[in-house]
This record gives sequence, C-alpha cells and structure tokens, in this order.
Amino acid sequence: MRIAIVGAGVAGSFLACLLNNKGYEVEVFEQFSKDMHFPVCAWGTSKHMLAHFCNMVGLDFNEYILHVGKRLDIYIQGSDKHEYLNLKGLVTYDKRRWENDMLKGLKINYGVRCTKDNFPLHKYDYVLDCTGFHRSMLPKPNEDLSIPVWEYMLGNLSKERDFYVIGYRRAMGYFWHFPLGNGKAFVGAGHFKKDYYGIKEFLEEEPNAQILMRIGRPVRLAPVTRVEPIVYKNVIGVGESIGTVFPLLGEGITPSLQSAEILYRLLAEGEFSEESYRHELHRKLGYYDDVYKVLRLKMEGRFSMLRHSRLLYRIYKHMKREEDRYGFEVSMDKFVNLINAI
Repeated sequence: MRIAIVGAGVAGSFLACLLNNKGYEVEVFEQFSKDMHFPVCAWGTSKHMLAHFCNMVGLDFNEYILHVGKRLDIYIQGSDKHEYLNLKGLVTYDKRRWENDMLKGLKINYGVRCTKDNFPLHKYDYVLDCTGFHRSMLPKPNEDLSIPVWEYMLGNLSKERDFYVIGYRRAMGYFWHFPLGNGKAFVGAGHFKKDYYGIKEFLEEEPNAQILMRIGRPVRLAPVTRVEPIVYKNVIGVGESIGTVFPLLGEGITPSLQSAEILYRLLAEGEFSEESYRHELHRKLGYYDDVYKVLRLKMEGRFSMLRHSRLLYRIYKHMKREEDRYGFEVSMDKFVNLINAI
C-alpha cells in the first residue's frame, strides 16, 4: 500500500514511522524547508502518554525530557485568585528531536506546499492530512472555532520557574509559561480578541531574555464531533486538522497522537472505513464536545456551575478516568477550581 503523509509535525512524523515500520510505502510532504520546519505547541505533555507512543516506535521517551513539572500555578488576569494543580507527569520534551528521530530514513519532500487541488491523489492509496489547523488536503469544516496564538521560545532567562498560566476572563484564552530547562522556556498566549496579556509583562521581567523563535498561528478548538468532513475522497484527516485539541486547555499533542494511533490500528488490521474511523474517534475523544459546550457557554456569559452540573460531571468523569493522560491531579475540588479559573 502506498501512503502519502502531508505535514511532518507530531501526528505526521509518528504515523510515518509506524507505517514505514509496518512495511507500507510512505512518502512525506512538508511545506517548510528542513531548516525552517519547527514544531510548535510549547512542547508540554504527559510523560505517561508519550512513553506509550515512544514504545510503539522503539524510542525511549526519557531521552527527550527537558523538564519534569511539580506544580502548575493558575492565576486570573486582574484578580488575586490563585489556584494550583499538583502535577503527575506533566513534562516538556525536545519535540523537534523526537520528530526528527521518527523521520530518519524516510522519504521526505521539504518545501512542498500541497493542497487538495494540486496534489496527485491518484498516485496513492491514501493521503493523510496532518497539516494541523490549515487542513490543506480537506474541504473547509462545516463548523469551526479557532483562537489566535503567539508563542515565543526564550533563552538566557535569569530565573527558573515551573509551569504556570494566567487565565483570561470569560474563557477568552490564557497566557502560559512552559519551562525547557537551562534558562529556556516557551511563553505564549491565545486570546480570541488578540489581547495577549502576559507576554509583554514577562519580557519586561526578563529584560535580558533572548528570543530564539517567535511563532504566530491559529489553533483549532472545535472538536472532532463537529469538524467534518474528516475524510475526503482518499484523503484522511488526522490530529488538529479534524479537531483533536482539548478545547479548554488548548493541549493537542496527546490527542493528535491518539487519533494517529486509531488510524494506524485500523489500517494495519485492514478494518479502515470512514465510518469505523469516525466511530473510534468519537469513542475516544467524543467528550471534547461537552468541553466545547462549556467553552462556548463561558464565552457567551451563559455558564452556570449549578445549571450545567451534569455537563461538568460528564467531563470530570472522563478526565478522572484518564488522569495519566493529562499529567496532573484530577480531583473534584481541583476540577471545579480549574473550571472557575478559565
């Protein structure tokens, strides 16, 4: 079977490695040059989940860990409120090296911009759209919601800090600080109205910081239950292209890899169909729809902890059951504090 993978990010590189190891003929296309291809998303994830995915491709995740978090502090813009979560596996890792290691020995076409209109679909059995927000190989989704984001990789920081975020009112977004060790960190912010509080303030606090990388992009928050189509002709969407980012937290690494694992197993077992893929995605990530509802309610000022308690309890049950997947403690009181803080 001949498979093209468009997009050499986290989902694309993982799938390329898996499918190549399985004996498929794999060709990767990446719009940026090799020197300019740079993984985004702050490099923060659960070590429990990444250890699992590393095992699938024969890598040791411990070799990629940059910082092991102990505590995530949560602040509210314009408020004295302060919450925190004890961390149980939230780390940052060298995402760039991890992706490059999975792509070793594969046929990769860098600097090639692919779209559904210019790509030779007929030459491949399947084309996997791993292009993230842009979903370059798929039609526009029938429903969508995205948040504009700016992110900085900084060096020469004077102070070592653990993970922390500053939430914006009415779930309009948040600022984040993810440490990378050795005086480096990712800082960034997403805000629906592009009011990126926290970035300028952090740089003022660290006047000698070196800006190593600056990236601006939108992040899709609409969930996989609403982002259709997920399949178009022989093109299959994977990861953020089909809505796998956790809507309230903006975390996308683990769910993108989960969607990639689902697709890989269906292909490897000869059981892929559009219906089976959708069913498995909804079974694994369907509760993101409840999270999305809470986000929209908070944005519209219509959220009530009491009125929407059943909705919240469904989300809590899923998160508690998959505590290792998030990398932080999930207790009822901490969950309520987290919802109140965003």
